[in-house]
Amino acid sequence: MEVRTMNQSDMTRTSNEWMRRYIEEPEKFSREFQEITDFLAAESEGREPDYGERCTAYQFKLLDEMNAR
Repeated sequence: MEVRTMNQSDMTRTSNEWMRRYIEEPEKFSREFQEITDFLAAESEGREPDYGERCTAYQFKLLDEMNAR
């Protein structure tokens, strides 16, 4: 797995972009409610949830898209 990092400015930019996309197309984010169920199920089964890993990957995807503009 490639190790990547983001600085605080990158984190701020990608978080704002995530919110912008959520506001513009909330239906694309309807899976978030399922994510809550999956997260709680993993915790109750004693497993580390993988939500954070997927969120991080999405933030890097946003950063790559924003930097390509």
